[in-house]
Amino acid sequence: MQTFVSRRLRNAALTIAALCLLMAWLRWREAGLHATSFDTGYILFAALLFLGLYNVRKKLPVLPWTTSAGWLQTHIYVGLSTAVVFGLHVSWRVPDGFLETALTALFAATFVSGLIGLYWTRTLPRKLAKVSEEVIYERIPTLRSQLRDRAQHSILDTVHAAGATTLGAFYSDRLHSFFERPRGLRYYLFPNNRLRKQLLAELTEINRYLSEPERKTCEQLFALVRRRDDLDYHAALQWRLKAWLFLHIGLTYPLLAVASLHGVLAHLFDGGSL
Repeated sequence: MQTFVSRRLRNAALTIAALCLLMAWLRWREAGLHATSFDTGYILFAALLFLGLYNVRKKLPVLPWTTSAGWLQTHIYVGLSTAVVFGLHVSWRVPDGFLETALTALFAATFVSGLIGLYWTRTLPRKLAKVSEEVIYERIPTLRSQLRDRAQHSILDTVHAAGATTLGAFYSDRLHSFFERPRGLRYYLFPNNRLRKQLLAELTEINRYLSEPERKTCEQLFALVRRRDDLDYHAALQWRLKAWLFLHIGLTYPLLAVASLHGVLAHLFDGGSL
């Protein structure tokens, strides 16, 4: 933990120092009556290219491009630095042209999505670790189907063996759709355990009216409901990470394209706005 904190402080200090040197160099350039818009533009574009290469680095882990953890740390601090470089590039003003506005909007969206991703990748894995064992996202549909089949077989076996239908009727009314269907978009956006608590409370209430064979099956349903809710929670949080990554990468390439167009036009007009 101490190593992690010291590494974070070191990286933050290096980033701040680099930005201070950049601003001092730009002031020196301005004092010599040099336009700095191209300087900051080149630096910003180079930083965006570097940030875009992180996705390539993840797909080609065999290449000797330092460690994945080291690349990620550099990606984070370079990404945070781009906000300052962008502000220097636009002289901390609101853009007024169509292309400049589009570029600013793309940069802001990409930067904010990066901040959200930084927070989620630091917090969501810890939340998942508290729920149950690690679950691979692609296996969740299969695990759900297995739980549904176990629940249905337990109910059918109990009804056939004991002839009692109280628990079977409850399963049909309250649990069938829970095991059969995935959660809706609202749950994926705001996962919670309200339905789990409600179903477990209803199982506890109905347990007093069950026969002995049904009570044994009811105990199995308690465990299956908990397990299904854990799987849904895993699915929601892992989906959030995957959706964020898709959006973040999806914004990066249009940003690079618009930035390239802006750079070409800036050179053609030799120092236009932005």
